[in-house]
Amino acid sequence: MTSPDAGTNAGIGTMPLIGIVGDDVPRQLVLAAGAVPRRLFGSWHEPVSAEAAELLGTVDAAAGRILDDLLSGWHDDLAGLLVCHDSQADLRIFYVLRILAQRGRLPFPVHLVDAPRLDSPAARRFVGKQYARLLEFCEQVTGRRADVGSLRRAAEQELALGSALETMRERRRNGGCTGAEALRAYCAAATMSPEEAVAEVSGAGAAVAPGATPVHVTGSNHPDAGLYDALERTGDLVVVGEDHDTGDTAWLGVAVDGTETGEVIDALAAAHLARPAAATGGLAAARAAYTATCAERTHARAAIALVREHDDAPTWDLAHQRLALDRLGVSIVTRTRIRPDEDIAALARESAAEVVAVLASPSVGPSVGPAGGTDS
Repeated sequence: MTSPDAGTNAGIGTMPLIGIVGDDVPRQLVLAAGAVPRRLFGSWHEPVSAEAAELLGTVDAAAGRILDDLLSGWHDDLAGLLVCHDSQADLRIFYVLRILAQRGRLPFPVHLVDAPRLDSPAARRFVGKQYARLLEFCEQVTGRRADVGSLRRAAEQELALGSALETMRERRRNGGCTGAEALRAYCAAATMSPEEAVAEVSGAGAAVAPGATPVHVTGSNHPDAGLYDALERTGDLVVVGEDHDTGDTAWLGVAVDGTETGEVIDALAAAHLARPAAATGGLAAARAAYTATCAERTHARAAIALVREHDDAPTWDLAHQRLALDRLGVSIVTRTRIRPDEDIAALARESAAEVVAVLASPSVGPSVGPAGGTDS
């Protein structure tokens, strides 16, 4: 069964746990209703059971592992589950779970959070209504009504996490934290109360290999740090940033203040719609511009696009990302259709060697894509 790199139950006391699939839930609302938000992660590399595969059809393996863990009882300690419509795979998970819950296969209720990412007045109203329903669901699960006081306390706690995350990102940019350690901290923090998350993030740090080339990672999200570990173990690379939703773009440490509940909900809807575009819900040009901004901010010398098999959305961005990174003189190496059974150590060695070769050869263009034979 899949579990985060850090324990998820330590220190939660008697507060109920509300699970989250996806990354569109404002943690402040869950906390204000008296629960601890716990994001559920799958795995790149663990096998998916025949039952989960049959129920979901052909989907990203990480989604299959999330369903497997739910069916196996790994998350039976949840009081409720929020599923985001931030990808087709997650939407399939919701539909399957709704039927299974009706049949008594799940010991907790399930709620869909449908929050689009393209901003408009209509989208703000729609997301605001979605977040109001999300809060109502959490209140029903916990039996506790959120008010301005609990929303303010939740905001203070979550903003403390945001400050700790920014300090960790600064350590990372300055060579005091590897990409793998940062990713472990992000994933663990998403399963914890803010106080526990602050301690986890504040302790994240590891020496970077001398002379390692700073790289930016794009493509699929990473439910664990296995591939980052493999890349950095080569000694040739250090991951200084990423634009996927289990790393730097995870919606952690964000909160707002307001004089009434509706004001807080509206502000959270606006904050959600101001987030960087996601591969499944944004325009490719906007995604590419954000990738380039991240690479420039972290002084990455190269980028690596790592995309799982059946996680098709990130591949739509590659052509635009290549052009945007070219303007910065940043090389990009791409690996698509990565299978669950693929040897990640070999994948990492090949990717690192290619980055080193591209940077060392002025005769090779600044980016390498399918025409150069780098996709696998």
